[in-house]
Amino acid sequence: MLLARLRAHLRRHAVAAPAREPVRLGDLVVDVTARRCALHGVEVPSRAKEFDLLAVLAERVGEAVSRETLMAEVWDENWFGSTKTLDVRLAGLRRRPTEAAQASEEPTRLPRITTSRGHGYRLERPPDPPD
Repeated sequence: MLLARLRAHLRRHAVAAPAREPVRLGDLVVDVTARRCALHGVEVPSRAKEFDLLAVLAERVGEAVSRETLMAEVWDENWFGSTKTLDVRLAGLRRRPTEAAQASEEPTRLPRITTSRGHGYRLERPPDPPD
């Protein structure tokens, strides 16, 4: 009972996190503070967990992030279910920007999410356009 009251008190009086600058990954812009992802200025729809995964990966662009870290930061460190849910959400996260790019008439440079076998996933910046 006391623990529940403490959690409620902390939730009500939590200090707002400082605003973070949006992360530009080629033509994709991830605004963690506003919880928006946009391609050529058009919002790319995503589910809550997909966006949370993108935010974690965008904070660590180029780094391999372990499955355990992703599960702990996006779901809960005490998650006891299958990690297959991570694979399903990452499949959606890979698909949505690609679908938005196909709907756009502009040439698009998107980041790639690569699998690091036996470890986790890595978000890679798209190559710079040729001059």
